[in-house]
Amino acid sequence: MNRIFLLICLSILLSSGMNLRADILPVVKLSGYWKFNIGDNPDWSKKDFNDSQWDEIRVPGHWEDQGYVEYDGYAWYRQSFEVPRELQNTQLYLFVDRIDDVSQVYFNGKLIGQAGLFPPRYKTGYNLSSTYPVPEELINFNGPNTIAVRVFDEGREGGFVGQKVVLGYERDNILLSQDLSGQWKFNIYYNRSCINPEFDDSNWDNIHVPATWESQGYKDFDGQACYRKKFKLNSKLIGEKLYLVCGIIDDEDQILLNGQLIGVTEDMYKTKLGDSFVGHWQIRRAYKIPDGLLNYSGINTLVVLVDDYGESGGIYEGPVGLMTRDQYRKYEDRHELEEWFPGHHFIKSLWFD
Repeated sequence: MNRIFLLICLSILLSSGMNLRADILPVVKLSGYWKFNIGDNPDWSKKDFNDSQWDEIRVPGHWEDQGYVEYDGYAWYRQSFEVPRELQNTQLYLFVDRIDDVSQVYFNGKLIGQAGLFPPRYKTGYNLSSTYPVPEELINFNGPNTIAVRVFDEGREGGFVGQKVVLGYERDNILLSQDLSGQWKFNIYYNRSCINPEFDDSNWDNIHVPATWESQGYKDFDGQACYRKKFKLNSKLIGEKLYLVCGIIDDEDQILLNGQLIGVTEDMYKTKLGDSFVGHWQIRRAYKIPDGLLNYSGINTLVVLVDDYGESGGIYEGPVGLMTRDQYRKYEDRHELEEWFPGHHFIKSLWFD
């Protein structure tokens, strides 16, 4: 394929607002008929709310095309489904391809993500494809689960205007030898003492990683924040050459393991994964762990310091965890073309076919 032609095609895709990063392997496809009601009531987010009297419309699809002609304002969608038991201990994500204009997504009654801003501080999120991590403690593996979506439409089309809605897992997670996603300690006010492995973070908030901090209660926060995670090394990894993979961070990071700095954003410029051309907020982080630094028999402490300069912030996309050298090389090869155009792995196949 002509290289210039490919660059033009990729430029069009990126400028269209299409989320090329989403790489979720579906385990539950959620397209089809959902319960639907116009209006706005916080009780409609609850898992056990009785929606039997609601209308049913297709998702994805505009509500204007399904009987709600020229309706602008608030509306809610609800869908119930089951999650296979064999997916326990697997980090699951909900991928939603564009909702017009603003949306909040609830899983079993708990808010897991938002795109855009609701009135009175209205800001459209109609061109955003969103990937929301679902905390495992929210998932019922022995019965029905409920997704509720609150939507505000400012004008024209409203509702699920993208192409798909799926629950699944991130493809890159199968390359992890030890998954460190999930609950971390978090604080937006800190001093340098927090890098000490013995620092007491018991009074800090809990936050889910990966996910933006805006989606977890820190709306409109821009600035410095600190993440902390304690873990025991999987005994199968003792003696291995390991890499700490920290997904994608908005905007800049400093990462310390057991009190020692092991990487900063600029270090990624020396790898296949990063280049200053694409912007810090789109660079995948992965740092080699120095020999002898990991505690094989006790607790290890991971600290991630983040500087966010605007818009969303934090460790917002995975994978997050430990990879062996061979796993890291596969990960690096899979994403190396994002050095020029951050996006889906299909870019690589287009480039070389």
